Amino acid sequence: MNALTKSRGRPKQETELPSSQQVILDVARRLFMKHSYNKVTTRRIAEEAGVDVALISYYFENKAGLYKAVFDDIYAPFFEKLDQLKKASSNRNTIEELFMTIFYLDIEYPELLGIIYKTLVLNEGPRRSYIDESILSYTDAFHIKIFTTLQEKGFIDPSLDVSLLKDSFNALVMMPFFFYPLKREGQSEEETIGYLESLYRQNIRLFLYGCAVD
Repeated sequence: MNALTKSRGRPKQETELPSSQQVILDVARRLFMKHSYNKVTTRRIAEEAGVDVALISYYFENKAGLYKAVFDDIYAPFFEKLDQLKKASSNRNTIEELFMTIFYLDIEYPELLGIIYKTLVLNEGPRRSYIDESILSYTDAFHIKIFTTLQEKGFIDPSLDVSLLKDSFNALVMMPFFFYPLKREGQSEEETIGYLESLYRQNIRLFLYGCAVD
């Protein structure tokens, strides 16, 4: 191979760390959470991560692949928890666990629902199909399965439509976090989280009593 021939494979870095892939993910997550998709470039991600921009292509193929990987990384523990709930014996406590699982995910990533909203409603970013197919299709199917099981066990009024019930559930878990930026004005982080948790727990009661068999 002569000096003009480019070597193929993983690009070399003088100070590359074994965790460079995770560093890229962490930086990309922060930037995608803060800025719109079109304003985040792979060059900026690489610069802030302190890596060669070619590493993004090596690990994730392109910006869209990195965007998908960020969501996969965020949702991995959430889907793991859903799998645990799916395998457990369903009862009224399952609904509370489901509510609070989403609550803790949203507390950790308060911008997450805003990103999903922008992607789905405003069609911002290229990953609408990913969110539709990898996130919403999974969670919707999970909710319908859980609510159907609870209905069969007599915990939920049999006259209720589980497909509509799924959307009622989504509205109750999502809306508190659309008020998150407003409630933070003049409040400490701890006060805001306390308010949201109280609202979540009240929504749990509303949902349970609204679904209860007469």
